[in-house]
Amino acid sequence: MDLEDQFAIACQAAIAECGKLSPPYVPTAWIGMINRLGAVEAARQLVMSADIQPGFVRLVASNRADLTIESAILDDKWEILFDEDMRSVARWRLQQAGVQLP
Repeated sequence: MDLEDQFAIACQAAIAECGKLSPPYVPTAWIGMINRLGAVEAARQLVMSADIQPGFVRLVASNRADLTIESAILDDKWEILFDEDMRSVARWRLQQAGVQLP
């Protein structure tokens, strides 16, 4: 299994975890993007978009920034999949939202 497949599995696990939140959250736009583009390309497009996604806001407000795609992009395990520009945008968004980064 290659790294992109592993990333897709990790994204599915994060989606499942979102469903366990109270109230449950189903990131339908994210799921649709994964189905159309694949997880890596969907993540790239979301992060490079000028728009802050409602799901990002909701997860940060729920103290689950760890479930955001921005957090996933910053995970060293996936570093090879995302260039430094994407990682910088992800870091900036989390910092702007008040998320403490390691």
